[in-house]
This record gives sequence, structure tokens and C-alpha cells, in this order.
Amino acid sequence: MKHQFAVLIVVYAGSFAYIIHRYSDHLPLKKYLSNHVLFLAPLNFLFTYFTVGTQKAVFAADTVPGLDKIKAAYPLIREEARALRDAGAFQRQSSADQPGYNTFEKGGWRLYPLKWYTKECGQTAVKTCPKTCAIVDSIPAVRSAMFTVLPPGGRLGRHHDPVASSLRYHLGLLTPNSKKCALTLDGIEYPWFDGEELLFDQTYLHSAVNNTDTLRVILFCDVEKTQLRTFMKPIADAVDYGIVAKFTGADDRGKRSFISTAYMPIYKLRSYVKEKVKPRSLLAYNLIKYGSIALLLFLIYSVI
Repeated sequence: MKHQFAVLIVVYAGSFAYIIHRYSDHLPLKKYLSNHVLFLAPLNFLFTYFTVGTQKAVFAADTVPGLDKIKAAYPLIREEARALRDAGAFQRQSSADQPGYNTFEKGGWRLYPLKWYTKECGQTAVKTCPKTCAIVDSIPAVRSAMFTVLPPGGRLGRHHDPVASSLRYHLGLLTPNSKKCALTLDGIEYPWFDGEELLFDQTYLHSAVNNTDTLRVILFCDVEKTQLRTFMKPIADAVDYGIVAKFTGADDRGKRSFISTAYMPIYKLRSYVKEKVKPRSLLAYNLIKYGSIALLLFLIYSVI
């Protein structure tokens, strides 16, 4: 059993070293001790090593078949996004049942979901955005789609997305058309402009800021990672549709995934510890934080 645990440590250390080596920009090393980048390193090693071509932060949009249809339909998609904006669809309170995304909402970021790792857009989305939904549903490579907004003064902190099984696509719709409103990816700024697109690997460190007085609205999609070698594609599909698909809030019928349901009390406890315990005692906060990690490692060791 000790031998197996030693092998596990070597696998994690080697995978993590490989993943970090890809980045030009990264967080301080100590941050990764409690970060999903370390926890998911072996999985992301598979999704980055077993690929065709050079793995990098940004790709040409034509790397993924079908994205040209989205770009060509920019005027139609833009008008539906404008209608949502004018109707106040983006003005809502932050959610507590969106694993991962609710952290971003603290900086003002909001989303309007169209589809989330499903074959078709939801019924509500089809009613409000029929043209956009028809377009994204016609492209097999599109796994999720949503409109996202970043208000004046809004920001997203530096972070890595969890898994490298897909790529991310942005199309600027209603933007400030300013360099002051930009995504910073692996240390390089990529401002959003109306009608311009960006395809990138979301596991690279990235952040966003809108230092203008204009709301930014974009189309945000997760798309198939076409560079994966053939034998890796079923694994990516299993991760995306079996796990990532569950990281969402309530659907049109008010039904939540088991991950979302389990996440809600964890999120509340995490928020309490971070907002109430940490300001009073950094020692207590670290004991809780790293104690939880130690407990998780012990459980893994016990299973092995």
C-alpha cells in the first residue's frame, strides 16, 4: 500500500510539473497546494500531452469546424443579445447553486444560459433567442453556449479552469471596443471588440476586467478540443458529459444536478469560513483549509 501511495505522489508531481511548465504566467506555487490544478494534474496531463500539433494558449478559430457559422451570424446573435440586455435579463442577484461560476459573480460577471453540455438549447433560451439557439445547435462541436456580461468596473480574478478536455470560444457582441476591457490570458491582454472572436485553452491562467463605463456582452462557448488524439476523445466526452455537465444550476424545470445540490451547503460553509473566520484568525482559517485537504488525501490513501 505504501508503494502504491509513493507511485501516486510521483504521478501527481510529474503531471503537475508538466502542466505548470506549459504556462508563461502562473500563480505563486503555494496557491496550488489547495488548487484544483494540482488535484486534476494527471487528468489534464492526458488532455494536453496526447494531442496533435502544438499546445498553446490561443488557436485560430478555424481549428474547430463550424465556428465560422457563428462568426457569419454575428449580426443576428448580436441583436438577440441586445434584446436580452434591454429587457434586463442580465440584472439578477448572484447565485449559490452554480459550482465555480458563483465566485465570478462577486465581481459583477453574469451569464444567460443557452445550453450546457446538452445536444440542444433549453426551452427558455429557444423562446428568447431562437436564432442564436438554431445556430449553436447546428454545430456538433459546440458543447455549451451562453451570453455573459461584465459590467463597468467588473472583474474576474486570476484563475485556471479545471479541465483541459475542451476549448473556449468568445465572440464580442456588445463591447466597449476598448483596450480597457480585456481578457488577460497567460500574461497577454486580448481586448474584446464587436464581431471579433477568440479561441483559447481556458486552463491557462486568465482574468478579465472592464475599466470602462460600458457593459460588455459576449457569446461564450465551450467547444470540442479537436486536437485530441482519437483514443483520448471518448475520455474527454466522458468527462465533459458525465462530470462537467453536472456543474450547473437549476434547469428550466427547476431541477438541479447532484453536484449542484451537494455544492450548495459546501459553498455556504466555504463562504462563511472565508468571510467570517479568515478576517478574525488566519491561523484558524489555514487549519480548516489545509486540514480539509489533509483529510481528502487521507481518504484517497485509505481507498488505495
